[in-house]
Amino acid sequence: MKTKLNRLLAIAALGLFSVAAYAPPAAAQDAAIGHFRLTREVRWQNATLPAGDYTFALPSAANSGAMTVTGPNGTVFELGMVISHNESEAPSALILEMRNDALYVSELDLNGVGLQIHYRIPKESQRDKLLARVNSTERVLIAMAK
Repeated sequence: MKTKLNRLLAIAALGLFSVAAYAPPAAAQDAAIGHFRLTREVRWQNATLPAGDYTFALPSAANSGAMTVTGPNGTVFELGMVISHNESEAPSALILEMRNDALYVSELDLNGVGLQIHYRIPKESQRDKLLARVNSTERVLIAMAK
């Protein structure tokens, strides 16, 4: 009698575990989604983004800053480092820096969500240092989705 009860409890536990393991996950909500337009080619870490319209999705406000960017040539995955969680009244923007005759994304300020994400850009070249070039900075405004 005791073995039948143990077997029945084991089957019930296995059934409950199976239901819990295969339950569909709750729909995840992105921490931030939005879009922007590039008027010329820009390098974003290892990806080259041509001029055009882009959308992005940041699934989490965690310190990794992992996000997807979708545009005319498909989707790229960008991983930056979140350095701030402070909200601001300034408009959200991509910060572009001119280095070695090319534009690079150096920062993504999502002020509506309070995130500031930094990205790798190349160091200033020796040629640029010798020519005493001033590296210019541009801002590309971002429209955040609600």
